[in-house]
Amino acid sequence: MFKKLLKILLGLVGVVVLLVGALVLTLFLTLRANPPESFYEFAGSPPAADAAPVMIVGATRGSGLEAARRLHERGETIVALVRPSSDRTALEELDAVFVVGDAMNPEQLAAAFSAQPLRAVVSTIGCLSCEPPPDFIGNRNIADAAKAAGVNRMILISSIGVGDSADAAPFMSRLFLSKILPLKDQAEEYLRNSGLDYTIIRPGGLPNNAPLTGNGAMSEDRTTFGFISRPDLGALIVSTLDDPATIGKTYAAMDPGVESPF
Repeated sequence: MFKKLLKILLGLVGVVVLLVGALVLTLFLTLRANPPESFYEFAGSPPAADAAPVMIVGATRGSGLEAARRLHERGETIVALVRPSSDRTALEELDAVFVVGDAMNPEQLAAAFSAQPLRAVVSTIGCLSCEPPPDFIGNRNIADAAKAAGVNRMILISSIGVGDSADAAPFMSRLFLSKILPLKDQAEEYLRNSGLDYTIIRPGGLPNNAPLTGNGAMSEDRTTFGFISRPDLGALIVSTLDDPATIGKTYAAMDPGVESPF
């Protein structure tokens, strides 16, 4: 009896191993970059020294923090919307100006936008575990507050897999983000119809702790999929701010030198 149970158990273990192996192989084969034939060539230039600053919503970490670092490197002041509980340590090193508020609170956003003149707002917010997620509501509130304050330029960080790029994202990515992608789609559509001078940037995979390569690039090709470090995405955000030809456009962002997240 014991030998029979052991045989069944070993058989089950073998099936599990095969399933895990098949899953890993599927991930490896599907999470591959699909670069476009060509990338957008930036043609802008940095703003005048006396230009109003940029507000970043989502500046305490990730691509928002990296965009803040790139702006600071060239001598710009960063305005960061932060919640009372936010860790400001990294931004304090950049001499950021803080305005306290929550993107989910329209009144707080209105006060934040009226605190000082701004030339643009960048939103990198998004959350898988938040209830409710800010991916649509928060970005809708930011667009409304910007428009009311006369801040006409907004850059929204979205994701490959949203809207007309749905087929470009690997199945596992779409499955993992199935709750969030429709919300990001709503945010994109709301921004497009807001009357603001918008640019939407859709990164693909964002490998953790990946370094700056300087090779981040953008394309309007909706079949594009790839990977990009957060520092390189931050650099693309700044280049987009500098280039008025990107207004009204939606781009996929990737690093053509990174073929997979592994």
